[in-house]
Amino acid sequence: MKSEEYSPADIEALVLKAQNGDQDSFATLFDVWFDRVYRYTAYRVDAAECEDIVSEIFLKLVQYLPQYKSRSGIGFGAWLFRMAHNTIIDWYRKKKALLGSDIETDEEDFFSKVVDEQPLPNQQVNSLYDYERVYRFLKKLKPDHREVLELKFLEGFNNKEISAITGKSEGNIRITQLRALKEMREFMKDDEA
Repeated sequence: MKSEEYSPADIEALVLKAQNGDQDSFATLFDVWFDRVYRYTAYRVDAAECEDIVSEIFLKLVQYLPQYKSRSGIGFGAWLFRMAHNTIIDWYRKKKALLGSDIETDEEDFFSKVVDEQPLPNQQVNSLYDYERVYRFLKKLKPDHREVLELKFLEGFNNKEISAITGKSEGNIRITQLRALKEMREFMKDDEA
């Protein structure tokens, strides 16, 4: 099942049961969120390391789930994605320390790894061209701009949830989103000229 098939109240109920030791509820949470967390991670890291990082994220979920507390407007999904965000940042820091690599350079292929698993039926004819065009423009954005647009438009989080995931204020998220969209429009205008 997908996370969209569960209401926020359903997710919170599953979390509460999992916190009380119900393994079936935890398994359901895993099934519901795995694909989205995997996709979010795959956008940001090398394919060879993606599975290890996703495993680490869900191990942290097991470890920290008892500490999770629902807050108004910031649900379990935002909390889990914040954990994923932090785990990925830690991975980049470790990689940089070991290899002396540049995090900005490592993220150059950020959106080139995106795979559209199931295109919408009404987009099948022109979707490949549009998809490639949008991701070509997204690749040109700064990593923080890409992340905000991806969380907003691909993952469906609201600004409050994105704020919780990234650790930036809601105002900063709105400004980043506006700047990124303006920048994308400029890229598109230049491409059409």
